[in-house]
Parts: sequence; structure tokens; C-alpha cells
Amino acid sequence: MTAEPLIGDPGEKIEPDFHFPRWLWSLYVLMLTAIALVGATSFWMEAGRDGDDPSFWPFAVDEATSVVAVLALTPLLLAWAKRLAPSRIGWALTLLGHAAGLIVFILLHVVLMLLLRFLSYPLFGGVYGLDNEPFLTRLIYEGRKDSLTYVGLVIGAWLLATLFARRANATPAPQAEAPSRLEIRDGAKRLWLATHDIQWVEAAGNYVELHLADRSLLRRQTLAALERDLAGQDFVRIHRSRLVNARHVVGAETNESGDFSITLKDGRRLSGSRRWRGGLNRLALR
Repeated sequence: MTAEPLIGDPGEKIEPDFHFPRWLWSLYVLMLTAIALVGATSFWMEAGRDGDDPSFWPFAVDEATSVVAVLALTPLLLAWAKRLAPSRIGWALTLLGHAAGLIVFILLHVVLMLLLRFLSYPLFGGVYGLDNEPFLTRLIYEGRKDSLTYVGLVIGAWLLATLFARRANATPAPQAEAPSRLEIRDGAKRLWLATHDIQWVEAAGNYVELHLADRSLLRRQTLAALERDLAGQDFVRIHRSRLVNARHVVGAETNESGDFSITLKDGRRLSGSRRWRGGLNRLALR
């Protein structure tokens, strides 16, 4: 466990989080599909220049199995790239780790790609074979392209992750309309609660549980809606189901997985998710 300072540092290095939105994954799949389509049609047209009339499906299967294998290995590659952060382990270990990762990526991609082809060809009435080509030759042939793929994915992932991290760490503009009190209803009773007295908030279905120093109260509202209402105040998201009031935070710790925990003034500890690490960084600016 490493202690996190709660004093903002303008020169602090931002630790990228390799959790990307669904729209970006969809764009990635579309890009791989386009690459497979262009590759298949190009090889098919080249083969037709010799006067033959080759079927299109072998070229389509070959390219499709290659990009499917890359797509399947991408989450593993991202998880490995995240562990190899130069700011934590230094550039020597980072480069050594990527050299090992590249070798594993090439091996897994070739094996998975060939397996998919052996399984797919019979569906079209064909049989896939290496045509007496040594496996090492195929490995070297594919390895050249896989090396570029690996380097491109790692660099692209780091650039995008850093961009998203910087956007997440940007301090939101204060909103004058943010309420200083919240209304709590309990049947015919109404209670007005000062927001600065709330230590932390936790989602409870269609309700939120407001935790104070001596009690907890329920308010009928989703966590996302309350977060919008409190924008511009001292509440930051540290977990999918948890907000914390920065006024009551005195310390934080991060573990090896990137998750973290914070300590409140009364000694209570709250867990935070690495997906919401931007909230931890914003605490340092409060």
C-alpha cells in the first residue's frame, strides 16, 4: 500500500486507467472489420489477376480469423500494458516487459488464428492446411505484422488512456445553483440537512443513503441525479455506488491493483475503485 498525498501538485503525473467507453470499443471493432474487408478483397483481386476465378470466402475467413484473434487478445494486452507503467517500474523494466509481451502476443495470435481457420474452413466445404509450411516460417511471417500491431495498440492505448484521464481529472466548474441543504422526507415529516454535514453518500437502489457523523438518512433519488445536483460542491465520485465529501477526508491509500481507500476524519475508511481514480486526484485539489 502506498500513501496518497492530499495536497495538489500541478506537476503530478496522471496515471492512465485503461477502461475505455463502449463507443470507443465499437469504433475499434469497426476499424478491425474494415481492415479485414480491405485485406480480403485486396488478396482476392490479386489472385484473380492470374486468370483464375478464386472463391472469395478463403480470403475472407483468413482475414476475419486474424482480426478476431487480435480482438480477443486486446483486453489481455491492455491489462499487461497497464502494469508496465514507466512511472512505477522504470523504462528498463517497461521495455523488457513489452519485449516479453510481444513474443507472447505473437504466439497466441498465430495459434488462435490457425485454430479458428481449422474450425472455420469446414463450414464452407474446405480444409485448411499449412501446405507443408513449417510453423516457424508462419510464425516469422505473421510476427512481422503482429509486431506493428502490438506497438500500435500499446502506444494508442496509452495516448487515449492519458487523454481520458486528463479529462476525468479536470476540475468541474462551480455551479452557483448547487443546494446548500437537502430536503429529507419521512412521511409527513420534513428535515432539511446541510450538505456540508454529509460525510459520504451511498447508492441504495432508487434511494441514496446519506451518512452523517451520528446517523444515516435515506433520500428518494438516484446517486447520479444527486451527483448532478451537488456539482460544484465538495462531493466527488470514488466508486460506482459512492460519493464522498472532500471536507471530511484526511488521507488515502492505493493498493497494487490501482484501487484505493480513503480515511475520514472520524477514522472510517471507504473503498474506491480504480475506474474512479479521477475522484481521488480531485480530492487533492480541494
